[in-house]
Amino acid sequence: MFGRMSGWLKQRRFDVDAAIIGFVIALGLFPLRFFASQIYIKTIPIVLGLGCALYLLAVRNDRETMNAYPSVSRLVAQILPTIGFLTMAAMVAVALHAGQRSLLFHVLSGATGTLIMLQILFVDDEDFLPSLLLVQILSLAFVIRFMAVYTTPSYIGIDIWTHMTQLAGGVLEQHSLSAMNGNKHIAAPLFHLLVASSSMLYDVSLRNALYLSIGVVMPMTIVFVYGATKLLVPARWAVFAAMLYSIGDYFIEWGIHLIPTSHGLLFFVAIVYALLRIMRLEYNARDFSLLVFLSIAIILTHQVSTFIMLVVLFSGLLAQFVLKLGLFQTTARRPGVYRKLEPVNLAGLLAFDVGLITFMWSFTPYNGNSFLETVLLYLEQTLVSSAGLLNLASNNSQYISLPAPTLMQKVASYVDTMGFLILFGLTVVGCLYVLRRKRISHSVFTLLFATVVMTGFTLGLPMFGIRNFIPQRWFAFLYAPMAILAALGVGYLVHNLNRNVVVVALLVVALVYPSVMVMSSHGAIDSPVFKDEQARLTYTKPEVAAVYTISDMTGSPDSATILPSQVIHTDHPYQTVFSRTGSYPAAAANLSADNRDGPTDHPITVYRRYQSTGTPKFVLVKHVTKDGERITATVPVQRQVSQQQLCRPDQSILYNNGDVMLCANRTI
Repeated sequence: MFGRMSGWLKQRRFDVDAAIIGFVIALGLFPLRFFASQIYIKTIPIVLGLGCALYLLAVRNDRETMNAYPSVSRLVAQILPTIGFLTMAAMVAVALHAGQRSLLFHVLSGATGTLIMLQILFVDDEDFLPSLLLVQILSLAFVIRFMAVYTTPSYIGIDIWTHMTQLAGGVLEQHSLSAMNGNKHIAAPLFHLLVASSSMLYDVSLRNALYLSIGVVMPMTIVFVYGATKLLVPARWAVFAAMLYSIGDYFIEWGIHLIPTSHGLLFFVAIVYALLRIMRLEYNARDFSLLVFLSIAIILTHQVSTFIMLVVLFSGLLAQFVLKLGLFQTTARRPGVYRKLEPVNLAGLLAFDVGLITFMWSFTPYNGNSFLETVLLYLEQTLVSSAGLLNLASNNSQYISLPAPTLMQKVASYVDTMGFLILFGLTVVGCLYVLRRKRISHSVFTLLFATVVMTGFTLGLPMFGIRNFIPQRWFAFLYAPMAILAALGVGYLVHNLNRNVVVVALLVVALVYPSVMVMSSHGAIDSPVFKDEQARLTYTKPEVAAVYTISDMTGSPDSATILPSQVIHTDHPYQTVFSRTGSYPAAAANLSADNRDGPTDHPITVYRRYQSTGTPKFVLVKHVTKDGERITATVPVQRQVSQQQLCRPDQSILYNNGDVMLCANRTI
């Protein structure tokens, strides 16, 4: 019985079966859009269905010969790189003139990305120069990131204030890790050690040391994606994968919001390359030792990155187990080796990493317990109290009615997700392609399983109310295997799909993907394109000066030494700067859900001009009575307020630098 079943399975076209099943799943998930308004629930089924349909159309031809499609002339191929470098020079000039990455800068970024994409996709093999294209990709990556850094007087992001002003700053001041005692990063200090030592070595400030160390290296991560993809496909599609990854919005974010996540991402992509290398090439103990070294480095850098690495290694072990079942006949061979390519045994490496992680996390302090104990406790509480299908809300917002999103809010939302959706659709094709028996190998199966499992953590678990694994941090990591698989998928479509369909699909990718990625709120956290819909996570010189001046005025009290009524209330994310720099305890201000223009009732408030012109966040509050019980409903909301709402006329102004005001009740 088992033999007949095994024989039947060996004759199946798993790629076609998976495409059909995927299409059916897409149809089944489509009605969920009527039960939830979450954008991924509305769009993922459509993209999944389109990806499966494209693959099934390509399978009908199945010629595996280059299907001729229009390519640019040699003259145009020679001119395009020059135009690309000129637009990059224009980007630098525009940013320096405007003092920020303005709308024109973002438009030029998208246009430059499109020029590079067109070269990758529509230049003949005779004129195709991978090295020149990689130089353009790296140049664009550096211009985008360093113009954000150069034109911003403060740090970019939220968490970076803690890591730089408290942790790395403490290490630099005390020349010892004792400054991090009691913090969970005491067991993962590589990021802070690197920044502090760079500051001493280069004799520069911590901020400059950060950008001269981690900041310079982050764009170079693109080379690892190129090298990993080059092990699987020709150079054209390796360059294509590098371009997809380099312009990814979350990858851009972690290139300018430089925290241990960024450092962990660097090690993670290097691990993906090293892992694929030992799976595809004849390797020795030195190659495997490099993989072990990188895994130890990421463990000592960042806990979330470490867990994501474990997911990839587990995917490799799962792929090894599936291939051992004998259902797939692997035909791949290592270059120059005329023997069957056997799966690499990852059990030992996985066991070593799990043991080291368990040991490290067992004594890592976190909220009064060990990191491991606290994380497991939080997960248990989530599973018991809030997990459930389509449990997308994290508060009791059902008691508060919010206005319907405006047209511009909808546009901004789709710009934020369009790039990921394009990459997801191409990845679906790539996943189906690697299920073809001719392409089956340990390396591609590892990528396939890793992508599926990581997507489950990123998009699947939040649908059930499980957000303990911080899914927002996973996207930049997920983009790496997605870009590699997408390159495999596009290479297959070009060879097999109808020429007209191929050209349309490639043009959509080239014209849309770069622009929406750089204009996404994650790709432009320093200078949003949609200023009324996307939050700015940087601060002006007066805003930063106010934080430190208030610190000097008050003596930087600890939250345990003041009354709740003495906490500063202002907008989010500005309140995080006060807390994370140790300036003064702060929280997001409350606004009344019943009176839109009503003032706050906090004794101490801070108003900044951005609250009336930008996209600040506050907490909307409503008191309701249900079954005789008084309930306080809260929901975060983006809303502009007037100065009188935060700094009321009955308050005294204790500080005012023209852009920021500190106000307090006359009697507190």
